[in-house]
Amino acid sequence: MPGDYFDGREKHLAQMLARMVKIATVNPPGLDYRAMVEHLRDRLHTLDMATTVHRVPDADVTAAGVDPACPRYNVIARWDVGARRTVHFNAHYDVVPVAPADWKMAPFSGKIQGGWLYGRGAGDMKGSIVALLGALEALQATGRTPAVNVEVSFTADEETGGALGAGWIVQRGLVQADYAIECEGASGSRVGVGHNGVLWLEVQVEGKAAHASSPDRGVNAFEKMSLMVHHLQTLKKRLSSTSRRWRGPDGHPRQPTINVGGVFGGGEGQKVNTVPSAAHFTIDRRLVPGENLAAAEAELVQTLAEAARRADARHHVQALLRIEPCVVNAQAELPVAFARSVRSVRRHTADFRVTTGFTDLHYFVEDLGLPGIGYGVGGERAHGADERVSVRDLVQTARTYAHFLVRGVEEPLSS
Repeated sequence: MPGDYFDGREKHLAQMLARMVKIATVNPPGLDYRAMVEHLRDRLHTLDMATTVHRVPDADVTAAGVDPACPRYNVIARWDVGARRTVHFNAHYDVVPVAPADWKMAPFSGKIQGGWLYGRGAGDMKGSIVALLGALEALQATGRTPAVNVEVSFTADEETGGALGAGWIVQRGLVQADYAIECEGASGSRVGVGHNGVLWLEVQVEGKAAHASSPDRGVNAFEKMSLMVHHLQTLKKRLSSTSRRWRGPDGHPRQPTINVGGVFGGGEGQKVNTVPSAAHFTIDRRLVPGENLAAAEAELVQTLAEAARRADARHHVQALLRIEPCVVNAQAELPVAFARSVRSVRRHTADFRVTTGFTDLHYFVEDLGLPGIGYGVGGERAHGADERVSVRDLVQTARTYAHFLVRGVEEPLSS
């Protein structure tokens, strides 16, 4: 079986991942994307997969509000074995920025210590890319033909919403598959069957500049912003009510959340001795399945308008990101089939979860209407200092992908 191929190959997979971690694909702004896709293209070519690198047109990049000086690239590859069905695997290669001073390990070193591989993107989600490539390598090395055609995409910009990555390849009709597996969203003995929705807003508050010795001649935008933020606590309380709860397939209740001030600041020309003429802050609103994005945005905008009236403030609201919640039936054909592979490799009964974060799964499930699941490596400290992934889990995830590819989707439940 392909799973045996991985015996003694922990170092091989870890070295593959270390090589990718060293390519610092930080987004924003979108660094080293070309180096990464060239590396991925070369890896896919060694697997004899028909591979194409798509550069996103500068016009599309500019329209998305991104600087075309940092081009966007997406890689698509296919292994056609003549099967009746095709499974599409998607993984993003961009990573969030780092604050090097917070790290004990060099953030792009790919250092291995105590069975862990450290580095930005090790878990989110270059580890899953390596696990998938390792699974495909195992099938070819052992002469096993997958039960499905395999289509793979490695895409840009998931960390900023995925519009120029997974969203772009879906919009351009480049996905030709019957099922989709997003290589994150669950790990270990859990299979992902969806994700929360998200709404990001930026709120600009206007004031009037004046000298701090005569503050009554100005309008303090910071104070107005503070009053507005305080009023948002009323919405936070409403969201925590029992009537807003949603119960996931694991039986645990979940509530919508709101986080204020992930980014905040003032305007230009501000000094200690000035009345600030502008201030801004962001809002991150997470939606549980069953919530409607338009309704959630309307509620939030209305609450901000009421807060502005109470603060006697002028404000402007801009939406930065909108993603609907995504959830699939855990008892559908694909989740059940993948759970069989998880159980076989992990030796634990698989359960199902809807992740509190968001992934690119919605592009395939909501936009294309494909059955989909999420599954990848179980890294730790994603988006934080000293992000890491267990080398053992890297191997076990590769085994899980390989087992699924050999068994396919339509295996009888009694097998």
